[in-house]
Amino acid sequence: MPFRVVVLVISLASSLVSSTAGAQGKGAPDAAPPRLSRRADPPTVVKVKVDPPGDAVPGRRDEFVSTTLHPAPEVVRLWSAEVIAQVRITAHVLNAVAELDSPEFKTREAATARLSDPSVPTEEIFAVLVRGHLSDEQCERLLTVAREKVLDLPRGALGLRMQPSGDPRNPGVEVVLLLPGLPAERVLKIGDRIELIDEKPVATSGDLVEIIQSKSPGESVRLSVARQLRDERGKPRLHENGGFIEDRMVFDVVLTTATDLEKFDDRFPMQTRSVILDRRLIALREAEQRFSPATTKVGRPAIKLPSPQLPLSQPSPPQFPTKGGD
Repeated sequence: MPFRVVVLVISLASSLVSSTAGAQGKGAPDAAPPRLSRRADPPTVVKVKVDPPGDAVPGRRDEFVSTTLHPAPEVVRLWSAEVIAQVRITAHVLNAVAELDSPEFKTREAATARLSDPSVPTEEIFAVLVRGHLSDEQCERLLTVAREKVLDLPRGALGLRMQPSGDPRNPGVEVVLLLPGLPAERVLKIGDRIELIDEKPVATSGDLVEIIQSKSPGESVRLSVARQLRDERGKPRLHENGGFIEDRMVFDVVLTTATDLEKFDDRFPMQTRSVILDRRLIALREAEQRFSPATTKVGRPAIKLPSPQLPLSQPSPPQFPTKGGD
């Protein structure tokens, strides 16, 4: 018996050591996407790449910086007064919203599915939330529908890979790869330096991604580009002081959808998660803080224990006979 106890103790200690070592050797699991919260959350601080598509540049080391993310403006705009004022809530949506409060679970589920249909505009869902006068069930289900729609909103794309210019005198991002068949290939060339998009300065690839993906596919953007002039042999032309001679040009480009980038993942690995999605999630947390039904914290009622009932008179102690003399 003592020998078996010693073996058991040694085995338990070994398992504890191995589990501790495994926890230290493995990184923390990927954080799940933020969920809608009823409490006011602090600003989200994340580490993002200075140049998200930098893996297309051979030998270049990725650099990370901490940045504070703000709500995506294209999402916050969905419940703004100027947008809601132009939204007409259809009878189809109103009927579905009414059924969200049905006593039958199947009816509530069917109504939620109808509102989740892509044919129902996201602005119309937020218009119902802004109007208010909803039950808790209606409000929670509408917020769930709004969340799904916002995260599925299409994002624009150009179809290029880039890196920062690295020259403070000539800021911008340099094109290092053009994806075939996408809009950037039609107007840009390898080596072009994008300085402005819609008159907004572009200093890093993250700036470009944020501007482009916050727009919808089919929208047009204006690119201000510096292009190196080359001689007949294809070599860059230089100034007398040694600098490159550049020509400034402007292109109007119609964006494609970010889902078009996925077909190039096997050849040109893309960033797996866009900062714009994180910003949309932050905006959704603001939406819930604004539209969620008010909750009241109910305290646990104090339990009053009955006091012990004391007898009215104490019984006299028992009398025992004592020995005495005659």
